[in-house]
Amino acid sequence: MKKTLSRLPRVVRLAVLSAVLLALCSKSSPLYAFNDWMDANIFFTMGRSMLGGRVLYRDVFDHKGPVLYLLYGLAGFVSGTDFRGVLVLEIIAMTSFLYTGLRTAELLAGRRLSVWWMALPAAGMAASRAFSHGGSAEELLLPFLAAALYGLVKCLTANRQMPLRTVALQGFLCGCALLLKYTVLGFYLAWVAVLAVLYLRRGWLWQLGRSCAAYLGGLALAALPWFAYFGARHALDAWWECYFYDNLFLYKGNGRSALTLAQHLWWAVRDDLPAVCLLAAFLLWTVLSERHGAALATLAMAAGLAFTSLMGGYLVYYGLVLAVFAPLGLAALPQKLPAKRGVCTALSVAGIAAAAAWCLLLSPNRALRGRTAESLPQLQFAEIIRQTPNATLLNYGTLDGGFYTAAGVLPPCRYFCVTNMPLQDQWQQQWDLLDAAAVDYVVALTGDLQNDYPIYHCVASQTYNGGEGEVTWYLYAKTK
Repeated sequence: MKKTLSRLPRVVRLAVLSAVLLALCSKSSPLYAFNDWMDANIFFTMGRSMLGGRVLYRDVFDHKGPVLYLLYGLAGFVSGTDFRGVLVLEIIAMTSFLYTGLRTAELLAGRRLSVWWMALPAAGMAASRAFSHGGSAEELLLPFLAAALYGLVKCLTANRQMPLRTVALQGFLCGCALLLKYTVLGFYLAWVAVLAVLYLRRGWLWQLGRSCAAYLGGLALAALPWFAYFGARHALDAWWECYFYDNLFLYKGNGRSALTLAQHLWWAVRDDLPAVCLLAAFLLWTVLSERHGAALATLAMAAGLAFTSLMGGYLVYYGLVLAVFAPLGLAALPQKLPAKRGVCTALSVAGIAAAAAWCLLLSPNRALRGRTAESLPQLQFAEIIRQTPNATLLNYGTLDGGFYTAAGVLPPCRYFCVTNMPLQDQWQQQWDLLDAAAVDYVVALTGDLQNDYPIYHCVASQTYNGGEGEVTWYLYAKTK
């Protein structure tokens, strides 16, 4: 045991840490009967539909980025209709984030740090309110943001030009992040601005121009496959309308103002408090050690990230992106742990145990661990739906409740659920389907659907609490 832990590569040790903490905190874990979070199930349905031959945005509708749906679709290859594949995706994302964050902290500290210090930001992130259910777009964005932060810190600490291939790679990763969820745009704008200031102060004007071209080339390389995907399917207009136009002009939340941003920033601090405390420790360390450049660069990127991620509406998981700055706080911690025989291993085990205990006791999902399949309407209704060969299903009037995923059914229409985007077409298409009795089953949060559509009758109902309040789901079947 002692030799094994101390000799494992750092990335493997971080993967073990990630797996343990996510097993406790993410509803994608086998400790949870099913990840019933509506957002994760929308992502899963979109991804499964994409890999099943449907065209994103044109044939199935949601307003996140295509990279997110691709990742979820690939996760579906691992596990089919459960969330084991999503858990693998989360572990990979968290491991990458922690490893890159550790290397960034080491650059700032100017020394090698013990890998087990990463239990602090890891447990703080996984057990925070902002982590929410597990599998959010913000969680999957962290590796991309961490890679950008590492690249910038490496360039600043070395005080030399960033190699063009690295600039192009950063542009590519930026493109992937923006095509996962565009709200991190402010982070990347600040990143570019900080790098440009460094180049201008050093008089590297020619190199700045070449770097801009390389960065834009990387961005283009990330977007090119999606232009090909949508262009070959004559769906460029659908991509533009759903992901860009609707998000920018229809999905406005509760207003955009300085007061709104301040309120949302306060909520994000509350919901991701451990990460913010580590960031505050880092900023204090930069002041005390007179590293003003590092402080200003970090504040610029944090401000840019907050401006575009928190300005509109607010949901509890929006603040999770601030966790990208949490590993920076490790730069202010003591030097490498003692390397005496057995001491490092003992401290490593203690660190994992402490982080696991933190997640076990403080995760917002702790009350939902160990639920039985019988307690979840998704799994119970799926058993009924599967009794009908080639059954068709409609999730009526609300976000995706997870019934498509649990039953292994692809959506019957573009608006397979009703999102929070103010589009009347969503309702109209669902009404038209029910008027035509075009689906075999309907799941809904309303118990009187048969009053408007007599051909459907309720065959099952179940009340449960998925962590956001008690609701009752109803399953309707078409009369033969």
